[in-house]
Amino acid sequence: MTQHDVRVIAMQALYLADQVHEHEDVDAIKKKTIDVLDIKEFPDYAYEILQGVMKEKSSIDANLAKYLKKGWTLERLNKIDLVILEVGLFEIQNSKVIKPVSALNEALNMCDEFSSAKSKGFINGILANFIDK
Repeated sequence: MTQHDVRVIAMQALYLADQVHEHEDVDAIKKKTIDVLDIKEFPDYAYEILQGVMKEKSSIDANLAKYLKKGWTLERLNKIDLVILEVGLFEIQNSKVIKPVSALNEALNMCDEFSSAKSKGFINGILANFIDK
């Protein structure tokens, strides 16, 4: 399983958590994700991302919201785009596995797979604010 696949599992778990409104119980979301995706295991790094984003969601979302255009809120964003942003920002700020610029690139790769070209530019613009230049 590639690191990209691991991130995709984490992203899908977070999306599922939002859909079933189970933001409190990481292990319940892990189990539900294993069932829904019909996978044999939930990788450790995917669990680290899931747990970290769920624990830090309010802080992550507050940081992302600072860079939205006037009149926009996170609630207006496509849920997939929001989850990609959350995973990307969590990795940029916290990962010991991946460098921040690589985390940004992984977020953009997830856009290629799950979102749109327009969203890709938007997500790049938001997450680029968190990369030290």
